[in-house]
Amino acid sequence: MKQQRVVVVLVFAVFGALGFFPTVTRSQEYVTIVRAVWVNGHQVGERFWKEGIAIRSEDFIGFHAAVRTAAGDTIEAASYDIKLYDQESKQGQQRTQAEPRIEYKGLPHGDYALRIQAQISPGVTAAPLLLRFRVGSVLNIGVSDPPVAGVDTLREQTSAREFPLRLWIALALATSVISFVLAVLLLKNRRRTRLTAQDYDRLRQQVESAHATIAQLEQRSADATAEVERLRATLTQTTERLEEHNRELSKQNEHLRHQVERLRAAKQQLEQLQEEKNALLSMIIHDIKNPLLVIEQLVQLLRNYDTNSTDMQQILHDLAETTSRVVALSQQVTRLLALERSDGIHLQLQTANLSEILHSVIHRNSYLARRKDIQIIADIPSPILADCDPQRIEEVFDNILSNAIKYSHPNSAVIVRVSVGDEHHTIEIEDHGVGMTNEDLQRLFERGATLSSIPTAGEPSSGLGLWIARRILERHGGTISVRSTKGEGTVVTITLPVVQAVGVNTTEGDNGR
Repeated sequence: MKQQRVVVVLVFAVFGALGFFPTVTRSQEYVTIVRAVWVNGHQVGERFWKEGIAIRSEDFIGFHAAVRTAAGDTIEAASYDIKLYDQESKQGQQRTQAEPRIEYKGLPHGDYALRIQAQISPGVTAAPLLLRFRVGSVLNIGVSDPPVAGVDTLREQTSAREFPLRLWIALALATSVISFVLAVLLLKNRRRTRLTAQDYDRLRQQVESAHATIAQLEQRSADATAEVERLRATLTQTTERLEEHNRELSKQNEHLRHQVERLRAAKQQLEQLQEEKNALLSMIIHDIKNPLLVIEQLVQLLRNYDTNSTDMQQILHDLAETTSRVVALSQQVTRLLALERSDGIHLQLQTANLSEILHSVIHRNSYLARRKDIQIIADIPSPILADCDPQRIEEVFDNILSNAIKYSHPNSAVIVRVSVGDEHHTIEIEDHGVGMTNEDLQRLFERGATLSSIPTAGEPSSGLGLWIARRILERHGGTISVRSTKGEGTVVTITLPVVQAVGVNTTEGDNGR
């Protein structure tokens, strides 16, 4: 308790020493200064307004006040006490303002003194500042004549500079006393904290117990580490087995994927073969129809001729030729039955004379044309050689020419003309029949398409002719196009290459056409 009292007394002594000059120390920590002086909006240099300035009554003069701390920093004050008075009459004006800008204009002639003192906070003020300047009839900035006193601080500012030294002396004495008392207290406490033998034994036992506890913890840590290593090894083995299993599953999945792809390819091939079979069957049925119609017409002609007629031999020849064609088409049916066990339909490419094929087709269809009084005009040079399957190309020409006859008006003409080229031959078959609309032209090559135009004599039409023709021509590397005007007629243009390109697939397989 005695030591605590001594410390309390020392603390009060220090605070008493610090409070010896409360007002003066606060004053000496801050000094009122002027940052800038301006006249009529123009800033005056510090050297000039310290030497003395003179202004006129109509001039505008301003000052920017501030506060400088003991550390040399410049700050703004809370407010400023300002007093301006005439040095001769001692009369003037006094005010307090928060704005650091101090401005005057229209002052009467005379020598003036301006006293500025900054208020930092309630009870804390800065050392005041005193400025002097003259108001007359001449504006003179920075001129020493007439003599005007510069900036000066008040007398109490100079005399008050001794107080900070006293403050530091008081602080040093208080610090020395406190240090001495603390040293004495530490020495006494050190004597009291000396260990006895019993205390030493007790501390040694606690240390030994702590070492034993640390050893137990180290053993537990080693056991835990070993367990972690064992679990890590088990996890590694499990991970390796899982990775091996995943690799095996990946291989199985890859094998299954290949099997699925093969099954899908086989399914697509079967679907394609089925489509080929249906297409071939439709084509054969369509191709059998025209020869049978020719046979019917030849039989009708036989009824009208005598057995000794000279035309009998020609009719029998045509009848035999048409019958042979029907037999050939029936053979296609036989090949159709074996389609699913083969790779497709083979084209029998050879160098053929298109002129002979066209004349044969025209001759067979002339009987149908005569029934409707239709004249077939042929403009066909000879020979016209091309690499093709003659039987397939004959089917194309027969389909196009029979269609032209079907859709031509009686007493009209069908024109067949050929243009020979170095790379392609062009065959055009033109009729002057019912023609087709734009909608018909867009659907013309669809399988089984039903068009708005109908044959002029009620002949049958399956809608497969042009679809079959385009498939055959595309297989040969050729093209087919149609121009038609409703009510005026139709022109079908066919192009065939003179020589088949090297590597052309002669088997209708994967393209599905």
